[in-house]
Amino acid sequence: MQGFVFAPFNVFSAVALLLLAVSGGRVERYGAILFAAVLLLTPLITSYTIGGFRWAVAASSVVLFGILLTMSLRADRWWLIFAAGCQLMALSTHLLALLRIDSLQWTMVSIRWFSWLFMMAIALFGAWEGRALTRLARERNTPA
Repeated sequence: MQGFVFAPFNVFSAVALLLLAVSGGRVERYGAILFAAVLLLTPLITSYTIGGFRWAVAASSVVLFGILLTMSLRADRWWLIFAAGCQLMALSTHLLALLRIDSLQWTMVSIRWFSWLFMMAIALFGAWEGRALTRLARERNTPA
């Protein structure tokens, strides 16, 4: 059952990140590298826990939010603001995990999965936005 869920999840993530890296500008390539690093790093750090709390995954979530927020403040890209908002939603689930309410465990996991899927959909929007801004900049520099 696990392969059934994660195969489309990983394929969609890979396609979104590839389009983000290829279609966008420098900001989009940095975003694709950042998302790919988190996607590849998370399974490796899941085992680092303190009393059942996955502190390393929570720390990577904080770092991802901080970098997305910093990138959104420095670059004029809407997709970065939306992605930072989705990451903030995922980050809040780590704070809920500290409360140790077992009935909310699957809710928190589901929110993290959906926020990742939303971020990958936003990455597709980012690929379009980066390509459109690059095309507009090229058209403005071309003498008519």
